[in-house]
Order: sequence, then structure tokens, then C-alpha cells
Amino acid sequence: MKISFKVYCSDFYELTIIFMAFRLANRFEELPVHAFAEVDRLKREAIAQGKDVIDLGVGDPDVPTPQPIIDACTKALQKPANHRYPYQAGSMRFRESVSAFMKRRYDVTVDPQRNIVPLIGSKEGIAHFPIAFVNPGETVIAPDPGYPAYVTGTKLAGGVLHSIPLLAKNRFLMPLNEIPADVVKRARLMFFNYPNNPTTGWADRSDFESIAQFCKTNDIIAAHDAAYQELFFEEAPPSLMQTTCGLDGGIEFHSLSKTFNMTGWRVGFAVGEPSLIAGLSRLKANIDTGLFLALQEAAAFALDHCEEFTKPMIELYRRRKDTVVQGLNAAGFKSHHGKATIYVWTEVPGGSDSMTFTKQLLDKTGVVVTPGSALGQSSGSYFRIALTQSEERLSEAVRRMAAFAKA
Repeated sequence: MKISFKVYCSDFYELTIIFMAFRLANRFEELPVHAFAEVDRLKREAIAQGKDVIDLGVGDPDVPTPQPIIDACTKALQKPANHRYPYQAGSMRFRESVSAFMKRRYDVTVDPQRNIVPLIGSKEGIAHFPIAFVNPGETVIAPDPGYPAYVTGTKLAGGVLHSIPLLAKNRFLMPLNEIPADVVKRARLMFFNYPNNPTTGWADRSDFESIAQFCKTNDIIAAHDAAYQELFFEEAPPSLMQTTCGLDGGIEFHSLSKTFNMTGWRVGFAVGEPSLIAGLSRLKANIDTGLFLALQEAAAFALDHCEEFTKPMIELYRRRKDTVVQGLNAAGFKSHHGKATIYVWTEVPGGSDSMTFTKQLLDKTGVVVTPGSALGQSSGSYFRIALTQSEERLSEAVRRMAAFAKA
């Protein structure tokens, strides 16, 4: 279908512009609208109206990337060798830093060549992974609520999604014993994510081992989204790689985005069983030509100094978390915050649906939060707060929310 209109460029002539409106492929009908699209639209409308908007929606850190990491990247940019195609093998320097990080952090030995693949952000790897390993009609088990990329990858692969509700009564863990037997039989892959976004749920070493044993027993690929591993307030979270399924049937996706305030850099990596790494690498070789080598050098520097960079951020988020949780709970909200992540998971007052609450909150107060319904079908009575504003702004947001709830 062609759509045309005329643009009058001067008094002397007119220019006709024609837009082609083509039908999307059928597979796109299976994809949900992006979780933050509606929230972002409402936010832009509020800003256009001149409202003082406090954005606690998307988990995009407000603190800049540490200067030493920027300096490492600047230095790497000066090397002509880094300007060439990186391909999937990428930088051995980065792979060796990942291997050293996994050994130092988890006491797990991973081979830099067989067990690791650099990613253009963990989202890319997560979304592509089902395309490499899931056949049309096979089932993918995923948490609900959960990261939208689990759904995207499954649908694009032609897989069938089976969602598992993450409920407070289960400590937001996946109740494996409640998964129907026929679903388990058809399952090819299971995504899970701890520390969890958005619920902030926590899984200890025994919980990870239970998931690993479940997947191994039922011949299911275990895929752990480890995006929030390093932003913890108490004990350090475990890794899938520490379990019996880790390097024998599992894959784990790591991100530098939240850990080092590098969301825009798009840097991540996957570690796991060699055939899973090889399969993902083979798919990526047909889609992209790898992560820019200068970024890999900067990422290697960041991982080598991980604890140095994360310690101040952990303390910052701890203060912010306490400000929000204590303030909201004092105002009558019921907030959940576990031992890690940059989020607070809060129940909607009165049990009304989260999208309605979110729209009204933004309209009346200028505070942006993410409705739980945008992240899953089982979380419509929750909303998520991202701790990505200063303590002063968070305090102001809590004050506005308390007044809104009271009114």
C-alpha cells in the first residue's frame, strides 16, 4: 500500500513524498508490544505538558560509566588492529578476563575458547539463543513476570512459551513441581533469572542446584540470566556454573550494563557448556560480526577491577533502596526488595490493576513506574520502581506517591 502527501517547498514547486506501508511478517503477530512502549508514550506526553517528571521506569543507571573504563576504551580506540572485524572469537584478552572473573568470583574454571562467547549485550544473546536450539513447536519454560527477551526469542524461534508465575508465597521462586508433566516432556529450554528482575527474588545455592537437577533429569537446557549478579547487598549470589548442570547442559548470560553503568555500551558474555556456546556462536556468525574489539578491551579492564567499581555502586543502591522501601511502607504500600538488584517490587494499593494505577500516578504526580502487567500476565497487581534517580529525587517521588495513595 502506498501513502503519499505533498510538501510545498517554495512558491515555485511542490514535492510529493510517497511512503510504502508494507505488511509485517506473520511472526511479528506473535510478539507482544514492548513492555515500556506505553509507559514511554505517557512519559513523553507528561514532559510535553511541562510536568516535573521523575522517571523510575526503565532500569537505566543515572551514574556514568567509571572514568578508568572510559580511559581504557579510549586507549583501545587508538589501536588500528581494534578497528577490524572482531568475529565471534573476539579478543582473547576479554575471554581470559571473563575466565579469571569466573574463577575469582565463583571458583569455576571455564576455558576461554570453549566455554565463552562475547555478546553485544546479554539481551542479544538471550533473544538469539532459542533460535539456535528450539525447534518450532517445542516448549520454552520462562518466569512470569520476566525479561521480555525470553518471549521474543521463543516466538521468533517458533517455540511455545509456558510461563511460570513468580509469587510472593513461593519467595518468587519457580515452583518446578507444579509444572505439568506434558509441558516438561515437550520442554527444550528453561530460562530463569536470580537475583530476579522485577521481583528482586533471591535463589540460594540449593535453589540453583534444584533447578539444575530438574533440567538435567528432564533433558532441558538451563539458561540463566545473570544480569544482576554483582549488585548485591548481603551475600554474593551463586552461579549456575557452580551446579552439576553448569558446564554440562547449562548456559549463563552476563551483562556489564548495570554492573558498570554501561547500558549504552552493549557489552555482555555467555559462559556455558561447549556445544551451547558453539551453537550460539554459529548463529551469531550468520547475523553479526562480533563485539567491537575496543569495547572488549574496556570490558576486560572492567572485569579485572570488578570489585573496585561495584563496591561504591552497591552502597549507593543500598541507600536508595532503603529510602524507597522505608518511605513507601510507612505510607501503607507493601514493597518487596530482596538482597540484590536495582529495583523495588511493590503491590498496587487496593489491588487495582497496575496499568491503571501507573497511568493515574503519572497523570497526578509526574512519577513514572513500570506496571507489572507490562512484564507478565501474573503480575498485574504490582509495579516496579527502578532506583535510577538521586536520593533527593527518590524521596520526592515517595512523597508524591504517598500523597497520591492517601488521596
